[in-house]
Amino acid sequence: MLLCLLSQKGVIKVKKEQSFVSKLTGSRNFGLVVVLMIIICVAAVVTPSIFMPNTFIGMIQNNAVYGLLAIAEMLVIITGGIDISIGSILAFVGVVTTRYMSENMQIPSFVWILVALAVGLLCGMLNGLLVGYLRIVPMIATLGTMYIFRGLAFLVSKGQWWMPHQMTESYQLWATRKIAAIPAIVWILIVCFVIFGVFLAFTTYGRRIYAIGTSRESSAVAGIKDSVVIFRSMSLCGMLAGLAGMLYTANYATCVYTIGNSYEMTAIAICVLGGVSITGGRGRMDGVVIAFILMSFITQFISLLPGLSVWSNAIQGAIIIGAVGLNFFTIRQAEKRALKERSELI
Repeated sequence: MLLCLLSQKGVIKVKKEQSFVSKLTGSRNFGLVVVLMIIICVAAVVTPSIFMPNTFIGMIQNNAVYGLLAIAEMLVIITGGIDISIGSILAFVGVVTTRYMSENMQIPSFVWILVALAVGLLCGMLNGLLVGYLRIVPMIATLGTMYIFRGLAFLVSKGQWWMPHQMTESYQLWATRKIAAIPAIVWILIVCFVIFGVFLAFTTYGRRIYAIGTSRESSAVAGIKDSVVIFRSMSLCGMLAGLAGMLYTANYATCVYTIGNSYEMTAIAICVLGGVSITGGRGRMDGVVIAFILMSFITQFISLLPGLSVWSNAIQGAIIIGAVGLNFFTIRQAEKRALKERSELI
């Protein structure tokens, strides 16, 4: 009734249709896409070989582990937390699966996938227990477990290296087998992007993860137990990191307890670059996918320019800052337009 009266008095105005350009620039991923297109254009001129099918597929294959870790980290960051132990979980699981696989080559290779998922899940459950139930600050809790898992990786490995001849062919094929000319590890990454994208966007539990990150007080009023949500999110994070550890050793056919050093920083960078709010409550899988492709392009592009290899970290950092800055600018502009549109309705 009130809306009818307001409309009759002419208070409510008809919302104007946005132009295509306004809709495009208002997208949260607009900044990322712009930077990605710039990188692609520069690469097309300087190193056109980067666009050869085998080179592009190889680029995604070599960076697939970062994509899996980014999904894992995203599940935790959206809750308002952070997990800096995933690189160490990757190393620990990689060492466990590689060592016992090399000592028991008669065991079917799919068993080691299950072992990787189980060990990674247990590591994530420990993080979830510390953060979700014991209420330890996520940064401090996962800093401690980072050293624990790295130490366990050294103890299990005894400082030993594993080379291709110590791994079964079926174990390596979990990452390198070509299906429709695309390596299995890339297919696994694509499936994980889809599954967890749907999980976060369209399931009740996914909405609870966002609710916890947005406001724990409000979610508590709604009957959502933040300790349970955090525990499960960190458990899933550990499971994905475990999967990444097994696939890393299968993909590169090598393993040592030092693998995965600082991988968590790259995963966090991909998440932030993809629009996942470090304070929690916001982030979409499509943004993370674009950010992953952007980071992969940057890494590949720099590797093809030997003169810039010593500047690789500095260049990556500068591009990340630029892309994030442009993305935040786009988000702020979209919020200003939305505020202006709401004020015009009054």
